Amino acid sequence: MRLRPFALAATLAAFAIPAAAQTAPDWSKAETVTLSMSNYAFAPSTLTLKTNQPYKLVFTSTVMKDHDFNAPELFAAGAIAPEDAGKVSKGTVEVDDGGTVTVRFVPTKPGTYNFDCDHFMHAMMGMKGTAVVQ
Repeated sequence: MRLRPFALAATLAAFAIPAAAQTAPDWSKAETVTLSMSNYAFAPSTLTLKTNQPYKLVFTSTVMKDHDFNAPELFAAGAIAPEDAGKVSKGTVEVDDGGTVTVRFVPTKPGTYNFDCDHFMHAMMGMKGTAVVQ
C-alpha cells in the first residue's frame, strides 16, 4: 500500500515538469533580427531562426513607402509576446514609410515559411522571402 502514494507523487511530478517548461521567454536573451524593407526587396530575403529561441524581429522601411511583412504561417507556428500581439494582424506587420516596428517572437515549430509584402504588386516585383526555422 505504501507504493501507491509514492506512485501518485511520481505521476504528479512528471506532469509538473512540462508545465514548468512552458514559462515565459526571457526577452533579455532575445536575439535581434533586423529585416529591412526597400523598394521591392527584403534584406535579408532569407531568415534562419531556431526553434524556441526568443527573437526581437525589427522591421524597418528604409524608403518613404509603406510596406508590410506578411507571414501568417510563420506567426501561426510560434508565439508572439502578448504586448506585441496588436502589431500583428492576421499574420501581417504593417510598417509605415520610413518607420520601424519591433515584434518579439518565439518560433515553436520547425519548417520553411514564405513571407512577402502584400501591398499591390510588391511581391510580384520581388518583395518576398523565406524563413527557415530549425
